[in-house]
Amino acid sequence: MMDKFYVGVCDLITSSLSQLENDKPQLYSRVQLKEFTKDFSQPLGSGGFGDVYKGQFPDGLFIAVKVLKNIEFKEKVMEKQFVAEVETMGRAYHRNLIKLYGYSYEANTKFKALVYDYMENGSFHKILFEKKLDIPWAKLHNIAKEIAQGISYLHESCSPQIIHQDIKPSNVLLDSNFSPKVIDFGLAKVNTGDSQFEQTKIKGSRDYMAPEVNQPEQVKLSCKVDVYSFGKMLFDILGSKRNHVDKRWFPGQVWEKYKTNQLDKFILECGIKEEDKENAKRLAIIALLCVEHNPRARPMLSNVVKMVEGEIKQLNTPVAPFYPDYYLSESSSMSDSRDC
Repeated sequence: MMDKFYVGVCDLITSSLSQLENDKPQLYSRVQLKEFTKDFSQPLGSGGFGDVYKGQFPDGLFIAVKVLKNIEFKEKVMEKQFVAEVETMGRAYHRNLIKLYGYSYEANTKFKALVYDYMENGSFHKILFEKKLDIPWAKLHNIAKEIAQGISYLHESCSPQIIHQDIKPSNVLLDSNFSPKVIDFGLAKVNTGDSQFEQTKIKGSRDYMAPEVNQPEQVKLSCKVDVYSFGKMLFDILGSKRNHVDKRWFPGQVWEKYKTNQLDKFILECGIKEEDKENAKRLAIIALLCVEHNPRARPMLSNVVKMVEGEIKQLNTPVAPFYPDYYLSESSSMSDSRDC
């Protein structure tokens, strides 16, 4: 009986270790990827750095295969981003981060590919800006919360810390249940040193880029660059229900309405229903807190999650979002002013 017990325990341990090994990104050949994707016959999309194809593992699991383009003058950048993606996603596991099943690399042909989980509902960008689907406000609110959870995991639960540096709606995909997964870690910074780091090249998308990233003088950066980008994405969510086109800058409109105590009316004008007004108003204030020009004044993402959920009931007062001169200030009235 004892022997059978130990055999059972050994089998369980062996199985668990094998599963852990399988959870790591696996190396696939180009031949395997051609088989999985039926010779790359089902394109899902295309971008500046690669083309994405739908595929399927032999066990029936659907996957998305991103084949990176060979662009000669961008070759070094592509190599760095490929390595960053594999290294970063090889150490990060969270339900709101895309799962990287594996990769392919052939030095002689410069063939590079990444194998991800397939997301049925595609890009969050298309839903927000192309009105691909009319998602209820409650679902949008939950998507915002889950994105914050995923980024918070990178900042506060990973060791070493991971800073994404390119948070935006097109880098979020939605699964069949509209649960978001943060993708594209090609610009990610694995922060092995202090809480702050220096950056020699500007990274990220301009519309979502924190002001300190684009300073003429070199400044110390932190995970608060992701907080700023997330705040800008919250504005995208708030404005996604609008049926009219207003050429004025939407985040600036939110700030002006907040300062003049007209935010309640403005929320309704944005196409959000009365029953969702308070919830949306709260999200607007959180967005303003996230985009404070002073990085120290921005909340940590773990606290943002608590704000969105209502666990932190009393929100701080936004001080100076969008005002460059405030960035130089060393003082802040925010309670969550520590660096990450």
